[in-house]
Amino acid sequence: MSNKMGNFDLTRPVAIIGAGVMGTKVAWACARAGLITELFDIEEGKASGAKTLALTWSADAEHHAVKNNLHVAESLEAALRGAQLGFENVPERLELKQKVHRQIGALLDDNAYLGSNASSLTCTPLAESSGRASRFFNLNFTDPRYMQLVELMTCADTASETIVFAKAWARAIGMIPIWVRKEQLGYSFNRMWRVIKKEALRQIAQGYSTPQDIDRSWMLSFGVEQGPCGLMDEVGLHSILSIEKVYHQDSNDPTDRAPDFLVEMVERGETGLPAGKGFYTYPNPEYRQPDFLVRDADD
Repeated sequence: MSNKMGNFDLTRPVAIIGAGVMGTKVAWACARAGLITELFDIEEGKASGAKTLALTWSADAEHHAVKNNLHVAESLEAALRGAQLGFENVPERLELKQKVHRQIGALLDDNAYLGSNASSLTCTPLAESSGRASRFFNLNFTDPRYMQLVELMTCADTASETIVFAKAWARAIGMIPIWVRKEQLGYSFNRMWRVIKKEALRQIAQGYSTPQDIDRSWMLSFGVEQGPCGLMDEVGLHSILSIEKVYHQDSNDPTDRAPDFLVEMVERGETGLPAGKGFYTYPNPEYRQPDFLVRDADD
């Protein structure tokens, strides 16, 4: 059996940089698929906590794979040593991501690739900061525990072999890559999700509806177990706010400005699932309770 999938080497480690919500999920997906996965976060203890959380997501067969393949790195240098890929998952702030990419790019082997799980930022400014633009790509994950979709964005300097590598890595961990052929803020699917998210936030801000009723209408219409507000909680409202700021800075359209209530929730630390409270309270958020769909919001 070949140890390669395209030009992705199944035996070489990958380094996941940033152990927040998405970094943990990507590391889990890699380790579950049998890849040696080095996880690093600058905040002491965060990567260890992420591994503990990742183990709770794993069924019996997966638990062994995640336990053995997911390693907590003591430093950025240690995480990147010998890695074929450094994949960044830090908060959605351009200057921060560029700083991290300069650091990663300087430490990776010359033949290694560098990627970003940017949600709204385009590829070029990140690629330029990496010092290896031809080997750079954006690959935006939704939630690899439930969804196979990942969106791939490249720039004019991205080499064809990098595109092959990014697609092969995605497929190796059970994902289906959708290539956005031209750079645009927010990829393709994320822009469609952004319309839904923006409208949900507007209706809440202006008092037209509640998070509970917005989610109920969505879940009843599409037969799914989660609505837009529950999903925003799961992503983390601090991340939602950062992304909304990126759109507003790009457009200068007043309607793209994040609503005040969202800013205030984040300032109070009500950032959703990571904090235990957002639109819902965790654990046991309301939308997971059996009667959520049928009761009135005021009950």
